[in-house]
Order: sequence, then C-alpha cells, then structure tokens
Amino acid sequence: MSIEQKEPQVQQPQTAATQRRYRTLAVVKQEAITRVEKPLEDSVFVWPHLLVREFFAATALTVMITLLSLVIDAPLQAPASPSSTPNPAKAPWYFLGLQELLHYFPPTSAGVLVPGFTLVALAALPYIDRNPSRAYADRKVAIVTFTMFVVFWAVITLAGSFFRGPGWLWVWPWQHIYFDL
Repeated sequence: MSIEQKEPQVQQPQTAATQRRYRTLAVVKQEAITRVEKPLEDSVFVWPHLLVREFFAATALTVMITLLSLVIDAPLQAPASPSSTPNPAKAPWYFLGLQELLHYFPPTSAGVLVPGFTLVALAALPYIDRNPSRAYADRKVAIVTFTMFVVFWAVITLAGSFFRGPGWLWVWPWQHIYFDL
C-alpha cells in the first residue's frame, strides 16, 4: 500500500525543472517485512536486573561503611601550628608516591614529567593494544603494562608511608613507625 501526497503548485510556467513532485511515504507493505529477532542469550537487560543488583550492592556498601565508622574511632590530631612542624612532614597517602619520587629526582621530573608520561601512556594503551578480545588470555600487553604501573605506584607509596623517618631518611618499620592513619 503506498500513500502519495501532492505538493501544492505555485503558478509558474511548467519547465523541466519545475515539474510536479511526489513524496513516497510507504512503498512496502508492513506484512512483507521479515523481522529478525536477536537471540535472548546475546542480550543483557539493564532494567531491572542490573540496576537492582547495583542498588543492593550500593546499599550493602553504605551499611558496611556506616557500621565501620561507628565501630572504629578516627580521632583528629591537634590543630596545626606553624611553630612546630612534625618530622617527617609527609603528604597525604595518595601523594606519598610523588613525594618519594621527589627524593630521587628533580622536581620537574618527579612532579611533572613522570606523572604526565604515566598518564599519557595509560591513555594511549587502548590505541597501542588494539586487540578486540575481552578474554584475559588475549590481553597480555594491556594486563602486563597496567600491572607494572600499579605495582610501581604501590611500592613507592608504601616506601614513602612506612620506610621514611625524620629528615626523610630510610627507617625500617620495626625500628619505629612514623605512619599515622
């Protein structure tokens, strides 16, 4: 079944460029279209299955963190005083890796170049390892690269946290602990 609609004509002389035009709205009957259904085993339903699971996971995590915060006391230290600086003066744990790098390299290298190159390398990793497979056995380059990144930052963060004492000197943790939570 086809439906055609005639456009209104303007009073102009009929030439080859100004012939009547028709617009086709439907050419093929609806019954003639064969629909191919996607198999259900290839589909993942977001609502309600995934969102309900995520809601329950978020609720369980919120309850656990609330109970943990009620059980464990996290006291504050004394207010900071400009007349007495703690020795060693350490950055928060998430910057201790950079502070440890500053011990070994100049500030431009440790504070700008190493973190910048690391972030650029991690951003470029999906373009370097273009393997379309999602199997772990097929993604060796990406897994090894990211594992090296995580181990490197974990080691320098732990070294800055537990192995640095007064004057930022190397101190074994069994000699004295200079780490506060």
